Amino acid sequence: MQGMLGKQKRLSRLVNPATGRGFCIAFDHALQLGNCPGVEHPDRTLDTLIEAGVDGVILSLGTMLRYGERLAQPGAPAVILRLDQTTMWRDAKSSPRAYADGHTRLVASVEDAVAVGAEAVLTFLFVGHQDPALETRAFEICAEVGAAARRTGMVHVIETMGARGDGVVDPFSAPLIASHTRIGMELGADVIKTDWPGSPEALRPIAAALPIPILVAGGPSRGSDRGTLQMVADVIAGGAAGILFGRAVFQARNPLAVLKAARRIIHDNASIDEAVEGVGF
Repeated sequence: MQGMLGKQKRLSRLVNPATGRGFCIAFDHALQLGNCPGVEHPDRTLDTLIEAGVDGVILSLGTMLRYGERLAQPGAPAVILRLDQTTMWRDAKSSPRAYADGHTRLVASVEDAVAVGAEAVLTFLFVGHQDPALETRAFEICAEVGAAARRTGMVHVIETMGARGDGVVDPFSAPLIASHTRIGMELGADVIKTDWPGSPEALRPIAAALPIPILVAGGPSRGSDRGTLQMVADVIAGGAAGILFGRAVFQARNPLAVLKAARRIIHDNASIDEAVEGVGF
């Protein structure tokens, strides 16, 4: 009972229980990729997220330990601590350090999340590996973290995705996303983060089939800030609770303006034209 109360209180900081909406940002990319555009100054990014009124942010343990004091103030985003690291995003075209398959491993614990005051923990669940041992390990990690999260009352977000560069032809296909998001829920996830299936029509039955909030990943910047806002609007139209965008926001021409406008779309049901008024877009 105590654990469930803890989950409810923590989840209410990520997804508003009155509206079922959540405005969250991913900023754990350096743990997976090392240096990439937009991650050079974590302190500045966190200050921007605070100013924009973001509900939650994914951070690695290192960033939280070194910059987390910024979040110890009223109105700061809740912390979703990334517990695992993956090589899934190292493809042979972009990195000499790529592997034939994506390998994922734990690098932090639920106890770490409790110690730094996080509201949630996050783990990947990639499906479709050519090597079944890798998928088996992903399930084991999610089960292990889920058990610890239940004991401590921590929210567990599972990021379900089709494995890249493996046996998955199209990781963004709606049937595949419907399948692995349901698997994530069955593993005990409190929130699902997953890929965008391409349209509100494709997302709607996926979101409707889950009794837990679903937050959609944004992927890389599309080169158009208005295009990013259109995707935010489409995600909401598709029935998701909200977003967990990363590069699409912090690689934007004006990240603060995009964030402020996105918040209006998610929490105020604003149109894109209404959302961009007066935010310096």
